[in-house]
Amino acid sequence: MASFKNVKDNYTLNVGTNANGVYDGSGTFTINAQTIFEGNVTYTVPATTTAAFFTAAANNTGSITDMGLLGQTGPTTYAGFRFDTLVNAWQTSPSVYANGAPITAYANIGSTPGGDDTQIQFNNNGVFAGIANLTYSIPNSQIRINGSEAFGNIGVIPGNVANAVVLYSNAVGQGGTGLYFTSSAAQDELVSRRNAIIYGIIF
Repeated sequence: MASFKNVKDNYTLNVGTNANGVYDGSGTFTINAQTIFEGNVTYTVPATTTAAFFTAAANNTGSITDMGLLGQTGPTTYAGFRFDTLVNAWQTSPSVYANGAPITAYANIGSTPGGDDTQIQFNNNGVFAGIANLTYSIPNSQIRINGSEAFGNIGVIPGNVANAVVLYSNAVGQGGTGLYFTSSAAQDELVSRRNAIIYGIIF
């Protein structure tokens, strides 16, 4: 049989007592039922507390792999925020069922890298992506295109890249810049403005 309790003003339950027998709220209040709160819920802690956490799935022994919160976005629609222990990441979804199961797949929160190791990241329709023909070599401090050195103090002439011009740095030569290019047609150093003026006067 349903039971109702109406109170005229604020209603407080103090569970647990201290050494002096004063009810101080130090005990545990347990509800073994589905719980619905109609209205805002405020969680307060003692002034001496330096950290406060809301614990979902507090009885989890490892069998629960997803735990989090739902936001009701309409009469029968929900958005989900969860932690997935299988991928060890926080995730969100704009559309889930009332039990948190995804309608729209959950996506990891944060900058999850795309592609394989050393691949440079770029925006691919709103998500991080990487491709094999655009990479960075940490030991050599080189950006590479299609496996050939594109930028960096490489000390050697890189191989040609089809339909492209590769820029690289090397020892400063007669051009006065140390910035070189290589293509299918030529390999040379770019000339500085000062040297270009001098060469223009001489020649």
